[in-house]
Amino acid sequence: MDIDIPHSLGIAEAKRRIDAGLPKLQQHIPGGGTVDAHWRTDTVLDMTITAMGQSIPVQLLVEESLVRGTVAVPMLLKMMQGPISDFVKTSAQKMLSKPA
Repeated sequence: MDIDIPHSLGIAEAKRRIDAGLPKLQQHIPGGGTVDAHWRTDTVLDMTITAMGQSIPVQLLVEESLVRGTVAVPMLLKMMQGPISDFVKTSAQKMLSKPA
């Protein structure tokens, strides 16, 4: 599932805010879970969110005025695809909206 999050921060500030918010993301995973994240390139963040025994790959591409995301929900969690994607989108929006 694809998500788009507009912002007016520029690439460097958007990345800084995402980095600052990543430690908090894990605390808000329903039912507990983990987040493993690393910058594959200067503008591409690869994450794996593990919850309910399932791994959910997420990729964020940070652009000058938009963060594009892809959430690959595994088959076992397809019924939760909407809420999972909403969680990722809402979390990214919060990270981008709060200066760290």
